[in-house]
Amino acid sequence: MKKEHIQFIQKLSNPSLRGRVPGTKGHVVARNLILEQFEKLSLTPLIDKKWEQTYKAFNGQVGRNLLAQKKGCGKKWLLLGAHYDHIPGCPGANDNAASVGILLSVLDSLKTTELNINIVLAIFDMEEARYFMTKSMGSIQFYQQSQKILDYDQFLGAFILDLCGHSVSIKNRENSLFVIGANTSPILSQSIEFAQGKGKDLHVYRLSSRELYYLSDHYIFDINQQPHLFFTCGPYTNMHTPEDTFEKLNLDKISSIAALIKQSILNIDSRPPFGKYQPFNHRSEAVELGRFLEVELGPNHNLDLICHVLMREQSKGQKIDLEKIRLMMKALRIL
Repeated sequence: MKKEHIQFIQKLSNPSLRGRVPGTKGHVVARNLILEQFEKLSLTPLIDKKWEQTYKAFNGQVGRNLLAQKKGCGKKWLLLGAHYDHIPGCPGANDNAASVGILLSVLDSLKTTELNINIVLAIFDMEEARYFMTKSMGSIQFYQQSQKILDYDQFLGAFILDLCGHSVSIKNRENSLFVIGANTSPILSQSIEFAQGKGKDLHVYRLSSRELYYLSDHYIFDINQQPHLFFTCGPYTNMHTPEDTFEKLNLDKISSIAALIKQSILNIDSRPPFGKYQPFNHRSEAVELGRFLEVELGPNHNLDLICHVLMREQSKGQKIDLEKIRLMMKALRIL
């Protein structure tokens, strides 16, 4: 990742912005920083020569999704999305400045590449707190309004990013990245499988979509049965606190995630001869979770419970040994 994109993440998470809350000066500064990058990347507006898709939230506040596109030669299109708003008084470096920076970096790396597919970039507003999973959530507004301007018959899927800047709190799994929603599209799932190794020291685990993971903007795509992948490092201890600062980000991991996403896009665009696309199912997920836990999982294991325990332990924030997690699962008779 270029130095300028690292600096962008630092600017977007500057404590002086006081959380990038919709309706505040910090939110205006954040918006201008992002739109400045849109111009540098030679992107074009998605709607009526305007970068912004505006709407009025339930509390009268104006929401502003920032939308751009990189046009390809064909009709198929892929969405890249991440939210940029945050909560009062918190820098929001990991939530979600890092993800916005990753997507801008990916598009910069593809700037001179002629693609067959069209890339739509959506930097969503109003993902946090009071707006989350309401009709005022930026991604929900985007999905509803975009039906009028985008052809969903040509929709390849959405790559949604959130909480992509931290080290996982499980020892020897710090560089893990979870890619959720692999069951929604064989093409998207295998684009990740064949891209692994492009991100230095990044350990990627594909998982199925489930309600447990309704943590961000992929929610609206999942409930509408649209193909999508949600990229995340999972819960972390500094979430929604003043400690979510730029200095605590894992910059090497951020760069590796950007490299993975770029290669995944190129895989989708070129449609290399993978052979027949294999669906991602219970067996596939058992293999992925087995790699993570270093155990052999089979058809009789309850993967929902295993995922629930993993998320619960990550949410505690403190470092934990993988062996302790395995022992805990054995005690609960889910291993």
